[in-house]
Amino acid sequence: MKTIAELEKMASEYKMESKLKKAIEIYEEILKRDIDNIAARMSLANLYYLVGKIKKSIVEYEKVLRLKPHYSYAYYRLGVAHYRAAHFAKAIKIFKKLTKLDTDLYMAHNWLGLCYYHIGKDDESIAEYSKLLDISCEPSIVSYHRAIAYKAKRQYDKAIEAFKRLIDENPDHVAAHYHLGLSYMGNHEMFKALQTFRKVLKMNPGHKKALQKVELLANVPDI
Repeated sequence: MKTIAELEKMASEYKMESKLKKAIEIYEEILKRDIDNIAARMSLANLYYLVGKIKKSIVEYEKVLRLKPHYSYAYYRLGVAHYRAAHFAKAIKIFKKLTKLDTDLYMAHNWLGLCYYHIGKDDESIAEYSKLLDISCEPSIVSYHRAIAYKAKRQYDKAIEAFKRLIDENPDHVAAHYHLGLSYMGNHEMFKALQTFRKVLKMNPGHKKALQKVELLANVPDI
């Protein structure tokens, strides 16, 4: 019989080789023999998440937290899993707790912004992205999500300004161009919208949604 250390090495090698199901089997075997092995349980939870077994990953993250109640990264992963399962209220509760538990995990604000966005709380979503912009080392990602929230709230002037700043920083940001076009449409600036959607198609000729918008706007008289 292999030792726990040998099994852990095998599981690690399977992960490196992207043989995730085999790695899962090994970690499950480890936990049959060592039920309180936090590292193995955390690895198993992450693997369940990666293969799409979200409910199982949630169960394992919760077991990790029963063993180690203030394990902030386990809280973070549990919140992400609940978000993936569309349990937005649960995810919000977890991420709010996490922002107080561990300020280094600042991306909790990003997930809070996404959760609030999905339940229609656009003001709260914008507020979380604004907090994150003050501390994040990835401002372009945060700015994009905040601009999306502005658009959802129909604050089109703010959305247009935000998407244009993003495009100034990254001219090849296809999604930013597309949502800029949608924001122009929302703001009744149809000619600018048409021009923007045409730019999207130059960057990505297969962008079906942009093509639909071009076909729609090209038939609108006097834009």
